[in-house]
Amino acid sequence: MKCTIVLVLNITLLLMLGCSEDSIDSIESKNTKHKYVEHFEGFPIVDNGSWVRDIAVYDGPYSESGEFYQKTGTSIPDAYRNSISLGETGWLNVEIYTRTKEPIILDYIDTIQDPLNPANQVIKISTPAHTDGVIIRSKNPLPKYYKISLKIGFASYGNESPLNGYDSGDEMATPWRELSSVGHNGFYWLAIFDKKPIPHNNIWSHHHRKFVIDSWNREGANNSINVIALDGVSETSELFGKKFISYVEQRRWDKQQNVPLDYYLSNQWYEVTFTRTDSFYEFSIKGQFKNGGYTTYQGRIDYKKECVFHYNQSIEEQNTACVDHRTKKYLGKKFTSWPMNSFYPDYFMLGEPHINYYEGSVLVDDMILEVL
Repeated sequence: MKCTIVLVLNITLLLMLGCSEDSIDSIESKNTKHKYVEHFEGFPIVDNGSWVRDIAVYDGPYSESGEFYQKTGTSIPDAYRNSISLGETGWLNVEIYTRTKEPIILDYIDTIQDPLNPANQVIKISTPAHTDGVIIRSKNPLPKYYKISLKIGFASYGNESPLNGYDSGDEMATPWRELSSVGHNGFYWLAIFDKKPIPHNNIWSHHHRKFVIDSWNREGANNSINVIALDGVSETSELFGKKFISYVEQRRWDKQQNVPLDYYLSNQWYEVTFTRTDSFYEFSIKGQFKNGGYTTYQGRIDYKKECVFHYNQSIEEQNTACVDHRTKKYLGKKFTSWPMNSFYPDYFMLGEPHINYYEGSVLVDDMILEVL
């Protein structure tokens, strides 16, 4: 009898993990709570995937082949991509972009000893060049209600030197931006996107974020931690997307731009959570901070009331007060910000997604997805 039960459970799990990315409930089973725990022991890179030449598949107007760049005649550089299953529980993928001609996977994603516990193994994400992009993402759209937990730390994405973590100082954000990359470095601790994330130019990312915890290292804000919900009814900037609703040091939400919550220390682990319920997003960050000392920052925001950008996973969830029919027009095509009867999946992502900015590395461990 026990063997039969185990067999049924194993078959159920395999069916869940084999679901299509097209279904928003693809990792959710009705009336059952599931938990996917990934500690990255052993060798968690399930397969090596395959390096394929980047053909800049169309992914909206701000993607590399999108109308925003078509109108300027932007030339797409030669590059390679890889998509790799990560871990034993089947809910994570690694996505890699590089312009290196003979890339080696372990240069971008590898396992190392925990700096604070040699008996523990952790994942290292690296982008050796500012034209690399490496992220860990949810393989499928996230369920309706969920909680994500992880450890992240020992980041090396920028510093107070003139090079700001870059190699030479002549790194450029071309062909997607005609300016230097060096003034900006950083990584995403955790982000929720409105479509499947893969490494793209930074402008694409700016237009698809719902909620973000990130570090944007720049002059006067080295090792900053920013907690941002995107204001869905604000004007849309071509370069920066929606405006911020920032969680600030006073432990409240404020419609301010570029206001760090605090600053991380480079030799520490931080415990991070993000939860979606039927009415709010909730986050927490626990660890040793430059200003706050050892503490936990936590907050929640009513995503429907505050019109957090593209929060609704279904038409039924859409607050009509959040509908935004303002458009951007490129090459004769109109792109509407937030149409009536539209809906958007939740995808989880962390790492370094920008293929024209950011260079460095960060460690990650103990990633958990709970279906609530």
